[in-house]
Amino acid sequence: MKPAFIFILACFALHVLHAQTIPAIGQWRDHLPMRSIVDLENSPSRLIAATSFGYFTYDPSTKFYDVYTRSRGLSEVNLKHLAKDPFSGKMLIVYENANIDLVEGDQIRNIPDVLLSKIQGDKTINHILWAGTDVLLSSNLGIIAVNTQRKEIRDTYRPGNNGVDINIFQLALLNNLLYAASSEGLKKASFQTSTLGDFRSWTLEPIPGTAGAVDNVLNWNDKLVARKRDSIFIKTNGAWSLLFVSSKPVTSINTSSNGLYIGQSLQAKGTVVYFSDAGAQAQLIATPSMSYPVACLKINQELWVGDKNNGLIKVSTTADEQYLPNAPYGISNGSGTYANATVWAAAGTIGADGKGKLNKTGFFGFKDDKWQNFNSRSLPALDSMPDINVLAFDPSKQSVLAGSFGGGMIEVTKEGKPLVYKQGSFISSAMMDPTSFRVAGLAYDLDLNLWMANHGASQNLVVRKKDGSWKKFTIPFQHVGNAVSAITIDDQNRKWIISPQGNGLFCFDDGGTIDQTNDDKWRHFRQGRGNGNLPSSNVLSVECDKNGFVWVGTDRGVAVIQCGNDLFSNTLCDATLPVVQQDNFAGLLLAEEMVNDIKVDGANRKWIASKNGVWLLSADGQKTIHRFTVSNSSLLSNEVFSIVIHQLTGEVFFFTANGICSFRGTATAAATEKKKPFVFPNPVPSGFTRTIAIRELPDNAWVRITELDGRLVHQSRSLGGQAIWNGKNYKGERVNSGVYLVYVADENNQQQVAAKIFFIQ
Repeated sequence: MKPAFIFILACFALHVLHAQTIPAIGQWRDHLPMRSIVDLENSPSRLIAATSFGYFTYDPSTKFYDVYTRSRGLSEVNLKHLAKDPFSGKMLIVYENANIDLVEGDQIRNIPDVLLSKIQGDKTINHILWAGTDVLLSSNLGIIAVNTQRKEIRDTYRPGNNGVDINIFQLALLNNLLYAASSEGLKKASFQTSTLGDFRSWTLEPIPGTAGAVDNVLNWNDKLVARKRDSIFIKTNGAWSLLFVSSKPVTSINTSSNGLYIGQSLQAKGTVVYFSDAGAQAQLIATPSMSYPVACLKINQELWVGDKNNGLIKVSTTADEQYLPNAPYGISNGSGTYANATVWAAAGTIGADGKGKLNKTGFFGFKDDKWQNFNSRSLPALDSMPDINVLAFDPSKQSVLAGSFGGGMIEVTKEGKPLVYKQGSFISSAMMDPTSFRVAGLAYDLDLNLWMANHGASQNLVVRKKDGSWKKFTIPFQHVGNAVSAITIDDQNRKWIISPQGNGLFCFDDGGTIDQTNDDKWRHFRQGRGNGNLPSSNVLSVECDKNGFVWVGTDRGVAVIQCGNDLFSNTLCDATLPVVQQDNFAGLLLAEEMVNDIKVDGANRKWIASKNGVWLLSADGQKTIHRFTVSNSSLLSNEVFSIVIHQLTGEVFFFTANGICSFRGTATAAATEKKKPFVFPNPVPSGFTRTIAIRELPDNAWVRITELDGRLVHQSRSLGGQAIWNGKNYKGERVNSGVYLVYVADENNQQQVAAKIFFIQ
């Protein structure tokens, strides 16, 4: 049954894009939050909302969104400014690291000159001003002129006294004069002069009664407006006067449709002050949906506000409406899991110091190409549950469980009802903090008993049995802070429990009798021979593969435990340190790498997350199939916290420091029952050059593709439950238009015609 989670929207209706397109095999896509607006622009038919992670366009007439992120051609993730030329329609994008993209229609061209420049100093760019075919960038180095036709840096101007670097916050053009709001005040120079690079061409434009830095300057209906902290000044008829003094911190100031808009925010409540012209009275626009307004647009008598926290808002006298593409609410710093055909992602994490970060972003679920967000807006109970760091899914009740590092655990039923477990439940408080209820690991065993890592409690391993009763265990090994985190259950129902802060790894076998302790077995794995032989006692991840081997990720590489019946013998069972072949060299697997996560795909291959990118290893771990980094792929960050594999589609999700992205892999889980294979795409369109997938196959099946007369075209083994084909015959030639038969043979060599593929040239 499909969960029907109830969302509570207190202030406004939410309009989202309800569909994304699953990528082809070998392709990437991003899953990035789009609610933190940094700039707002418009074109004849669309609004353009720049966010911290990319930008999206919205067409009010069709209600269609289009999202542009790194996987769609942007050079970076951390977008800071976007500005559109009103004449040519070109857009310039500036990133936090001063890298620059120029968008011309469907083309995105990178201009990395500022980023790569060896100029010493702060390269931060504060504002973008279009001036003909040039773009003038206000920066902490001065003014940078970019030629958008030649796509290069044309010049750099330093208006500072004696030519020193000063912070330029914003630029404005009026009557052939270029004005610069700077840390030395409001500077001006003739824009037509060829000596803008000479600091002596710049003079101070004094604003009576003020001194020091000026924060903003802009041209409003051929009048100059300047902001200094919370005071707004205007120059009319050659004289400056005070236009407005804000009682709240000013967050933005911009013009639109001849009006002046001043954004304000205090205690997470945003307002906008509007002037229709210089002689009009100020109008206050206050709505509960605004938190921190960064830009305003007036389009067809409708006011649109870009908000730092609440996305794109259409302000109305009745009920405001929020417009966002479907996306996770934030980035995921925690762990994830796959269950109920859903990718689950926890937003919070536990720091290396064993403390929470007070992250209240909650958690997210991705199913049927839609993201569903669970936070204090949709579930107010989550407001007191920071650092949701671990998730589990109850298949019998169809509920999702989320562990908080401090706030206990919440269970969300399939009807959307939240059940909170904290004080007075089976969860105990930490010994050193009786107000903190820390859940750092959750896992269901083969009998559907829920095992929980109760970090810091005296009895820190807890099980809630299938009948609802519970039992607590004391781990019989000394471990600093009684620290426990992730729990992994292997195919023999043994519990593998990470003890962070350098405590190693515990293995527990209850003998199939939870309530009887006389048959319990324990083992402590640490660094050193005879102690488990891990490469380090700082264990970060554990995964069990399809052969029953246990792969352990540490801050110094990987170990594999494959001891069989000798598992609980210190003298007979030590982990092995696998050797991997890379080019012409062989060495210990990921030696010295921080292995944050390990996941096994449908073909028993190992996906490994680290601080230096992602590896895909062969089933035996001896060969590198893929190595993904920011420089050679669309991976959003080299720091990858967690990996989740969608077993039905083979899409691999990476939770990175810059958000979630995914890569469509070649392996899926094998079909557990006899099914008709699914071919995608089918028919294969003309000009299609990507990989064709044949999935829902038996494990490791033989797949033969023939012409109608039986002549063999292609033969391969499935990767788990999926086979792939490049559309070429054994000679490397693309096949002709027509119908091709897919024969599948299982492990018993029983062969049958399973599907047909239609090719269109």
